[in-house]
Amino acid sequence: MPYYFNLPLITELTIDQQRAVDETSPLALSGGPGTGKSVVCLWRHIRNHSTGVSNSLLLTYTKTLEHYLRASARTQDEDAGQNIGRTNCWLYDCQDNQVAVTDFDEIIIDEGQDIEKATFQRYFNYTENLSYGADERQSMYLSKDKLKELFTWFTSDRRFEQNAEINLNRNFRNSREILLFTRSVFPNFLIPQNTISGARQTGLNPIMKLNIGWDVGDQVDAIIDIINDFRSDTHNIAILLPFKKDIKKYHPVISSRINGEYTFYESDEDEFNGLSGVHLTTFKSSKGTEFDTIIIPEFDKYNWILQNQDKIESRVTENDYYVAFTRAKTNLFLLCRNGFPNIGNRQTITIE
Repeated sequence: MPYYFNLPLITELTIDQQRAVDETSPLALSGGPGTGKSVVCLWRHIRNHSTGVSNSLLLTYTKTLEHYLRASARTQDEDAGQNIGRTNCWLYDCQDNQVAVTDFDEIIIDEGQDIEKATFQRYFNYTENLSYGADERQSMYLSKDKLKELFTWFTSDRRFEQNAEINLNRNFRNSREILLFTRSVFPNFLIPQNTISGARQTGLNPIMKLNIGWDVGDQVDAIIDIINDFRSDTHNIAILLPFKKDIKKYHPVISSRINGEYTFYESDEDEFNGLSGVHLTTFKSSKGTEFDTIIIPEFDKYNWILQNQDKIESRVTENDYYVAFTRAKTNLFLLCRNGFPNIGNRQTITIE
């Protein structure tokens, strides 16, 4: 089954979201996960092309989100769908870039929190109107110093003085239970109480499955059981892992045991073969997307990964886990080979 695309109707947008879409000045858009930043950027881009008001370019960070935005845009306007690409790939005209490097009336940058200032500045060579959406807590690639430099530049460069500042504060993705759990794990990450209070209540707390076994096959057995319980034409499921090497380890086992359509994606260096209703990828490649059910295998490694950054192949921080948790709309399954990781005030259902 393909990934179920569910672009909200433009008439379903909130007042703040609609204001951002219709704003005649470029945007400085902010908001936490699930507040609709990507939806606003997409509908603004679609409106620009469908009305002819502006020849805009929409850029995002990952191949996965590029695919999602392009497929959604094409349901409304073909030109809008064609003028969507990836931030670094478009700028440096990499091999799989599908959009000509030329001038635009407006360039809209989605997921802007992972682009270095020096790279961001180059977009002004191609437009006078540079809109962006960004959330500091969802940055997964920049160091703290680079991130601080970027956000300081947003507020100090005179070219951004014309940008209308709009903050989105209502979460439309995550259930109340997932937001409460995420806040308990990351108490220093701001998730406002009014955001949590406004989220839908499902009665489904995140589920931590314990003592599954150390073998990948044992983890995959649990994964397949969850997929079989929830899979449908309108229910999207993702298995998220911290590292690219984990994808290489899990993909062969999952592909040999799963029935039905299934896709996987390792990194931006790989060919992207689409997105199905069951998808395996890394935390970083999941950014900007959403799934009804998220499964995180080997979650008991959480503390070790965060405490041993110097011993592992790539940087994985609390931000990565925060992004992974907040991809889940309804169900969050954390699979553990042994006992609980140390994650503060747990608000989960545990299954031995």
